[in-house]
Amino acid sequence: MKHPFRRWRHIRASKMTIFKSHDSKWWKGKIKAILPTKVKTILCFLMRLFIYENYNSSLYWRSRAKEPGQKSVLWQNENFNRIFREKQKEIILPYIKDNLSILDIGCGTGYLAKMIVELNESVFVDGIDFEEMIEEAKIRNPHPRINYISSPAEEYFDENKKYDLIISSACFSMIRDVEKLKKAIRNVTLMSKKNTIILMIEPFHKWCFLARAKFSSKDVIKLMKSLGFRLTYKSGVLFWPFRVIYCNSNLSYDILKPKFEKSERLLHFLGSHLWADYKILEFRKDVCQNIKQNIKKEDSD
Repeated sequence: MKHPFRRWRHIRASKMTIFKSHDSKWWKGKIKAILPTKVKTILCFLMRLFIYENYNSSLYWRSRAKEPGQKSVLWQNENFNRIFREKQKEIILPYIKDNLSILDIGCGTGYLAKMIVELNESVFVDGIDFEEMIEEAKIRNPHPRINYISSPAEEYFDENKKYDLIISSACFSMIRDVEKLKKAIRNVTLMSKKNTIILMIEPFHKWCFLARAKFSSKDVIKLMKSLGFRLTYKSGVLFWPFRVIYCNSNLSYDILKPKFEKSERLLHFLGSHLWADYKILEFRKDVCQNIKQNIKKEDSD
């Protein structure tokens, strides 16, 4: 005869097995149906603080290509998107010189590429993104001096291409597979000239709440140094608490604009890089390091 406690333990174990066999999504759905909206919002917020959700970022961005306006590549509040684009224009303007060959890696629907050629019509831009984004870019932002190329960022490499300026605005950081992210960065460095500038305007973070790819600006700087590039400028844009609160709000441009300007002043006061959602990183080829590498190669030969 089995001991009663052992029998109870066996029954409990079998019940747990049955419970685990249920679809977890079904249970989550039941819980969500019971909880009030405010409670669900708070729980989602808390989960984002401490739990990193990794998913196929390629499929995610491909699925967003058909969304209207800037929502396909930015946030749900188009007035916030407009303010961000104005700031983005302010950041890139000093870099747009005559007759430059420019790579816009992760060009989305072509808004930034179009902005660049309108700032200086002597430049030529290659815009790279997924096929779904490129189809929309050709319709929404066509221009004779923009060449749109369908390719994932990590797969794009053309040994015959050399660029004067390479811009990544929320491209590298959106590749959640870190190895693919590194590959994308390596590839663009191989398409650089002696005086090429690589400009990144990216939400690089490791904190779960803000991280797209779990890759910090320190990680990027370290990687770029190993590839023969040195950091020549560091700053940031979008004070992250402001961005989190207002990017998907329903506020008008006239209300958002002064709030944004105040938040950017606060960002500058607290530390433009540390508290920024989007980090601004400028890299140039490290001539000294390249000379040392060439000397080592000559010595080994």
